[in-house]
Amino acid sequence: MQVYDFNEKKTDVNLAADLIAGAWTGAYEQAVVCSNDSDLEAALATVRRHHAELRLGLVAPIPGDDHRRISSDLSRHVHWSKPLSPVHLRNAQLPERIPHSALSKPPSW
Repeated sequence: MQVYDFNEKKTDVNLAADLIAGAWTGAYEQAVVCSNDSDLEAALATVRRHHAELRLGLVAPIPGDDHRRISSDLSRHVHWSKPLSPVHLRNAQLPERIPHSALSKPPSW
């Protein structure tokens, strides 16, 4: 028998709660969500329905060897969306060694 221990971090719940709370308190004019998890659909739909003046964006991490697309469940509730590929992440990293500094990128990155 195999046992899998799935440790739920409640990240989606926290993100959804903050997105909705921020809309109601006027904390933002535009929110950009970095996820492709359709669990966030209800939060995006709620903000869009009750606060149409706020802009919503979606940056969706898409693995390089995966031909998935941005979740249509999410994209129907945002004003704009962009995929985030491994190439984008690689290009956004600091260089191996920071110029004029003793700092360097950890090998695990």
